[in-house]
Amino acid sequence: DIEAFFAHCAAGMETDSQKLLATLLLKALNKRIHSEFIGENIYLGKYETSQIQLFNILIEKFPFVKYSHQITNKAIVEAMQGSAEVTLVDIGIGQGTQVLNIIEQAKNLPRLNKLHIVGIEPYGDALALAETNILGCNGSVPFEITFTGIHDGVENVDFAAIEGMTGTIIVNASLALHHIQSERMRLETIARVRALNPGAFILIEPNVNHYEPDFFTRFQNCYNHFYSIFQVIDRIENVDNTDKNALKLFFGREIEDIIGKEEKDRYEKHEPALHWIERLQENRFAVRNELLQTPVRETCGVRIDHHPEGFLGFTFEDETVLAVIYAN
Repeated sequence: DIEAFFAHCAAGMETDSQKLLATLLLKALNKRIHSEFIGENIYLGKYETSQIQLFNILIEKFPFVKYSHQITNKAIVEAMQGSAEVTLVDIGIGQGTQVLNIIEQAKNLPRLNKLHIVGIEPYGDALALAETNILGCNGSVPFEITFTGIHDGVENVDFAAIEGMTGTIIVNASLALHHIQSERMRLETIARVRALNPGAFILIEPNVNHYEPDFFTRFQNCYNHFYSIFQVIDRIENVDNTDKNALKLFFGREIEDIIGKEEKDRYEKHEPALHWIERLQENRFAVRNELLQTPVRETCGVRIDHHPEGFLGFTFEDETVLAVIYAN
């Protein structure tokens, strides 16, 4: 039965990625069937790693995040070249970590006088921290920084009503657009970005179909996607096993959302890169794959390659896990 299978997988999952992944999938599946958890103790004190430490590992060492941000940040700073004023719209700004790295790189832009950050974020505490951190850079950079915070999901934002959108407009959406729940709202959001006539619109998105309504197909997609992620986590150097397992449990929340929740309650509705590219092209964006440059071609078993469909893909074995897309 499911309890016995769960017990089998839970025994030794600390050192076996596939057992840990199976355990997380079983928990999610059981919740969907019975609306209850089995083996809840897997979350209770088993892997004591702080949220801040986890985010640091993700940003500094996890190849999908580390290199997608490096690639995106470089492309954004290059799009700012030659502009005296820039408005950077960051969709899903979080605590502002990525924007702080962009500001640091923009220090060397000779013509930049003013940088206006528009931070869009549904979590108020994170948005407040982003504003404090970003405005705190004033005085340490050779340009003025202003900040507009919008505490909402991007699908509800009227870009035309935002004040101070001057100069070159650049839009960054890092792991954010798949939270928009419907096809109609996704198209409408991209249409509103198109109306800004941005010099660059850069998306980072998981390349997997978790929008898929057929449960069995979605389950297979979920398994293949997170199998690849867990295998890559195992290959990260200078991170101990406790932190690696904590990182896998962090992704367990996404697995629970994809597999364990009813359709109306789901949040993590990832789509293949090609679907985003089709929406961009439908809104008269040109996809500019050649403007994305990667500092490495292979790391932790992940290959980073330009794909002919128009995105930069991060591939483990046969699974392209993540895509970076540049449009203007």
